[in-house]
Amino acid sequence: MDDHYEAIRYELELMREELKTRLFELCCFESPSLDPGKHFCRKSDLLFHIKEELYDVEYSLSRIEAGTYGFCELTGTPISFEKLRILPTARTLQDFSYKEQYEKKSLPYMYSPVSSSPEINLP
Repeated sequence: MDDHYEAIRYELELMREELKTRLFELCCFESPSLDPGKHFCRKSDLLFHIKEELYDVEYSLSRIEAGTYGFCELTGTPISFEKLRILPTARTLQDFSYKEQYEKKSLPYMYSPVSSSPEINLP
């Protein structure tokens, strides 16, 4: 594995440690910043997302060890280093299309200044 991928491995290892620390702190300590009246997510939601992200990091590290990292799981096509630097836990080339879809997507509704309910604008 070349130096580029060693840099990604190092970044993934740092991410793993940070996620483990967050998970430990969230499980062991009550956080006053998790007041449901002030935030949109609950502690259980945060736990789920942290665990999910930790799994993705662990999976990517295992693929590095197995020598399969950097290849699309669907097609076997190599994934460019530039893309993996942006999303090191990517499994397929399609993982990168979500960003493009998000950037191109417009809001499905517009708020009316008179009404408090949104108006649906379907394409």
